Amino acid sequence: MTPDPIAIFDGEIVRVKTMADGSPRFEIGAGEDANQYLSILARVQAGNRMVKVIIYDFEDWEGMERENT
Repeated sequence: MTPDPIAIFDGEIVRVKTMADGSPRFEIGAGEDANQYLSILARVQAGNRMVKVIIYDFEDWEGMERENT
């Protein structure tokens, strides 16, 4: 059974950089529709929890949705 995601929103890659230890850091920008997830994501960050991020090209995702409806 697939778990429900904690957040789904459209976004854009704002910045990608490499940290001093070699690990990557990604910043994602989102529209106002993602405001509903601010407290959820803040709790994830405060709890030092890991998350799984699933990224699709927006046009590919929309095409898949059209095919499945």
